[in-house]
Amino acid sequence: MSRSLLLAMLTAGLFATALSTVALAQAEDDAPPSGWRPNFVTRVPQAKMKAAFPKGATVTGKAMLGCVADKGGRLVDCKVLREDPVGQGFGEAALSVVGYERIATKDAQGASVEGRPVRTTLEFLAPGDANPDWVRKPNGAEIANVFPKKALDRRVGGKATIRCKATVEGFLEACRVLSESPQGMDFGGAGLQLAPQFRMSPKIRGGRAVAGGEVTIPITWEEPRGAAPINTTSIVLDPPWSRVPTQAELAAAWPKAAAGEPFGQAALRCVLMKTGQLRSCDVISENPRGKGFGKAAQDLSKLFMVNIGPADAKTFKDYKIDLPFRFRDPAAPEARKLTKPRWIRTLSAEGMAEVYPQAAAKAGVASGLGAATCAVTATGELADCKPARETPAGLGFGAAAVEAVKLMRMNPWTREGDTVDGLTVTIPVQFTLDVKAQDEPAAPAGKPG
Repeated sequence: MSRSLLLAMLTAGLFATALSTVALAQAEDDAPPSGWRPNFVTRVPQAKMKAAFPKGATVTGKAMLGCVADKGGRLVDCKVLREDPVGQGFGEAALSVVGYERIATKDAQGASVEGRPVRTTLEFLAPGDANPDWVRKPNGAEIANVFPKKALDRRVGGKATIRCKATVEGFLEACRVLSESPQGMDFGGAGLQLAPQFRMSPKIRGGRAVAGGEVTIPITWEEPRGAAPINTTSIVLDPPWSRVPTQAELAAAWPKAAAGEPFGQAALRCVLMKTGQLRSCDVISENPRGKGFGKAAQDLSKLFMVNIGPADAKTFKDYKIDLPFRFRDPAAPEARKLTKPRWIRTLSAEGMAEVYPQAAAKAGVASGLGAATCAVTATGELADCKPARETPAGLGFGAAAVEAVKLMRMNPWTREGDTVDGLTVTIPVQFTLDVKAQDEPAAPAGKPG
């Protein structure tokens, strides 16, 4: 396994005196069009939000206000920019409570924010509704255990803010880095490494758990202090797996002690051997505890394999892998979704040229779009592919897309801890014909020697 395939390697140095914190912020993007993002230091108290809920409203609603910051960080001259749903009083409700909010009086560069435009979005929850909230979050030691190597070497602390979607089960998915500081120290990557260890209560609307709730999570790593030894073994994130458990094997591993539980979570830290197998897997996260999910994950770890070539094995060093698992009751309806495939193998430009549809080339059409829908196997291969759509129609771009994706392969285990086995994916393929290459005359044949 070459170093280029070791994605986001982080040092697992743990300082006994390092303090780390994680919080939960509202997920709305309050940055105005200018791109300046205010730092809210005080939000409207929940009791005030509840009291301001419009009397005529029947559902959860929100309103976006456009305001101006005064020198004390208050929001003044506010106007309603948007409300949803319209006509139920959420704009007026937001205006009645926005006075409780405060932003930092200076920006990141130390300049006063007085007179700057500020947007704020206020959401009013209907009775019985709720937004995602903490069920489990990594503790200080777990956060410190992914302290980025660059930052450890320089003994500097840092911050990262990640934004994720909370699933119906309360898992986090589709996480991305919103910000990190200082830049170039990998604190954003460290935040993403922690994502599988979070659990949220689901978003509740109309008395039902629904997907789609977004959460913004600021995480702080304080400057390391003391002279505690540093563990320099690198942690590998999301390696290119060659084998992972199938969906049937995951279902068979559902713990008997978890009867009645809808789902569970576990995360392991394992040693990666030269053979590509895992050993010495320790449970670093389990929820709910005492239901057997950690033991089930350890049993399944024997089914994982990373493809390590002979050349890589010669220079192989000690690596550890953080391996997340999502467990779902096998008797429940399928709830997995493929949010963002991680491609290990794609088609080269030369290969794309070879499958360019001849009908389109003969018609002088230099570009087109085709899409193929495929089933994904436990190894990340694509099978049973069929044309899904094509533009322009009737020139073979759909069939060409099927040919193009046959050699593609995705990482079969997701960053969130799911197998892709049995899922379906629709892959759009953009085709462009190299007209210059088509027009160039063939090189003259050389004389035999």
